[in-house]
Amino acid sequence: MAAAIVLIGPRDDLSSALGRPIFLGSLAALLLTLAGGGTAAFVLSVPGAERSPAQRVLPILTAAAWSVIWLVVFSAADAPIRPTAAVHSACAIEIAGCAVASGWLLFAMLARAAPLQPLWTATVASLASVATGAAVAQILCPLDDPTHQLVGHVVIALVIAGAGLLVGGQALNTWRRR
Repeated sequence: MAAAIVLIGPRDDLSSALGRPIFLGSLAALLLTLAGGGTAAFVLSVPGAERSPAQRVLPILTAAAWSVIWLVVFSAADAPIRPTAAVHSACAIEIAGCAVASGWLLFAMLARAAPLQPLWTATVASLASVATGAAVAQILCPLDDPTHQLVGHVVIALVIAGAGLLVGGQALNTWRRR
């Protein structure tokens, strides 16, 4: 995350954005998803280490909270929906690039472990990876337009998470069959 932010450069108004509750809430939900998903993925890869199913559910809830934050802001916005503000290729590339980079490393480590629940492991690992990309995009992207955030960040992240779940789940299942 830090490398991408340093290489590309954070948004010009980052200090003022950090003072807005919506920005902070959204970023906090992403960071909790990242931390909770990564931790849960590693715990799930060690047989018998999981203490509670809540550990698996927390990253799902925080990812859902991120989506709900932008749905609420979008619903409450009095501004007209501007389709041109929805998706910018830079945001999609940032989310995908960071998610793939972190996901590749995470799944490589998990595949060497012994995940007995590959679907759950892939789910939380995919959420952690996508949260990495979405958090980077939020720090880089200067657009706080609710349409852009919902379509250009949340929907893109959900699509990438689904792809990560399919690919990562298949990779972990392949290991398990060996």
